[in-house]
Parts: sequence; structure tokens; C-alpha cells
Amino acid sequence: MKKSLTLILLLALAFGAAAQRDRVYKSLKEVRRPDSVYVLKLNYKRLKQIPPKVFEMRNLRVLDLGRNFIDSIPPEIGTLANLEELNLQRNRIRVVPPELGKLTKLRRLNLSRNPILDLPDAMGNLVNLEELILWMTGIISFPPTFVALNDNLKLIDLRVCPLTYDDQQAIEELLPSPRKRWDYVCNCQ
Repeated sequence: MKKSLTLILLLALAFGAAAQRDRVYKSLKEVRRPDSVYVLKLNYKRLKQIPPKVFEMRNLRVLDLGRNFIDSIPPEIGTLANLEELNLQRNRIRVVPPELGKLTKLRRLNLSRNPILDLPDAMGNLVNLEELILWMTGIISFPPTFVALNDNLKLIDLRVCPLTYDDQQAIEELLPSPRKRWDYVCNCQ
């Protein structure tokens, strides 16, 4: 009887943990224990900054902060070591901090529709990155450290970026393996 009760208790705990991983939090008010949050979607919340409470969520796997008014990414972003997907599309971000390079488990990064012109060298540490979405940013080149991303990166989206033919060729030489989405050369410069 005691073994049965122990087994039932262990199964309940395991099921509860699995259920928590599937839960999608859409408000910080729902969060009772930051370590129990795996998926947080705060898109369309009119946020002007990333709430500090987010950086307490050490088990966070998916963070969606798209379509807000966020103008900067604090260095604390580097504390979210388990993050696999980060969506910051349609904000007002101009600078990507080097601490983003600490998110070595990151597989998908969406920075589209932000006025970003440069990416930090430290992003070359994102060796598990599979998708890099930079659609409608000002990016025209990558740091040489990005060569480390070539093996795992499957897609780079650079549509509506002011790339010249030479810019496209330089990116192709640095990262020959990933598929690229970009517009026809605009000869913008």
C-alpha cells in the first residue's frame, strides 16, 4: 500500500511538471513561481521595457515580446540560459547587447522590424541557432564571428534590408550553408 501511494505521488508530480512545461503564460500576474514558467507570451502588451520579473524565470524556453514599444534589451537577457526561442519583432530596439551571445541554447531569434544596424560579435556564440529573422532591419553585414553559425543555421531572413549585391555576396561567403531570404538587389547606397 505504501509503495502504491509513493508511486501515485511520483506520477502526479511528474505529470504536474510536464503540464507546467506546456502552459503558456500571457500575463505576469499569472506567475506564482518564476521557475515554473517555460513559455511566456507578452506580445501586444504595450510594454516599453522588458519587465525585470522576466529575468527571474530561469527555466524559460520561449519568450515572445513582439509588437510592443521596447527600445532596449538589458544585459540581464544573458541570464535566461535555457531560452530556445526569442521573439522581439516590431519593437523599437536599436542596439543588440553582447549578452545575447550567452543564450547558447537559442534556436530561433526574431528581431524583425526593429531599427537595428549592427549585431554584436558575441552572437557568434549562438551555435545552436537555426533561424535568424532580421526582416526589415538595417542590417547589411555580419561580424566575422558568425562563421561559427554556418553549420546549424538553416535560415536567415533579410528581406526588406538595404543590401547591395556586394553585401549579399559577403554574407554568402561568410555563411554559405543557410538558406537566405532577401529581396532583389536594390543598390540602395
